[in-house]
Amino acid sequence: MFGMKMLVNRGEELQVFLRPFEKEELSLVTKGFQSPTIHRYTRQIFAQTLENEEEWYHRVRRSETDCVWAIVVAGSNFKHSGVDCQTPIGVTGIHGIDQWGGGRTGIVIWDHRVWGLGVASAAHLGRTLFVADFLNRNTLRSSVMVGNNSSLNALKRVGYTVCGTNPRHSFREGKWLDEFQLTWLNPRKISDLYPEGLPGKFKRGVKRAEKALETARECVIYPC
Repeated sequence: MFGMKMLVNRGEELQVFLRPFEKEELSLVTKGFQSPTIHRYTRQIFAQTLENEEEWYHRVRRSETDCVWAIVVAGSNFKHSGVDCQTPIGVTGIHGIDQWGGGRTGIVIWDHRVWGLGVASAAHLGRTLFVADFLNRNTLRSSVMVGNNSSLNALKRVGYTVCGTNPRHSFREGKWLDEFQLTWLNPRKISDLYPEGLPGKFKRGVKRAEKALETARECVIYPC
């Protein structure tokens, strides 16, 4: 499945559109996923072809357990960057949506010109709001390689908590890297998930999740 259209409006400087991919855009995805710089902190180490991405597109389109969006940006932060405000610069999604109310999230932004401008954080707001207010999920899981501090901090801002580490999980540029495992808890579900009381290690994350959802409900717009 592809997710519904959402506009995350963070002011004149930044608007992030989450929308379905068009099949004609798959060549952009192919090119975006061919750089080892992009995959420094992902699990991929080989380039994709257009045929690969066409298979991925149809697999997602038919899937009942995945929800994926193209990420498109606009706003004054990109006015002089050369970024096309109609063209996808990344992808985000929820995968493995299961009967127990869980799922796994991920994001890749392949256009380095938008790194550090808050795009991932804005995309997380829209995705997290959809998870809470439309999918009614209980929990989410994600993972981040140690060293990818930007991604780690972006997830923490919307309420993810580091729960553990997979030691020496991936090998990149001649070095072994650990991987953080993170969990997001839906603030509305805490009494059901933890009738005995929320463990202390999650309290800060749940407060951040509450704040992120409040922010998202104010800034996320559903275009017609």
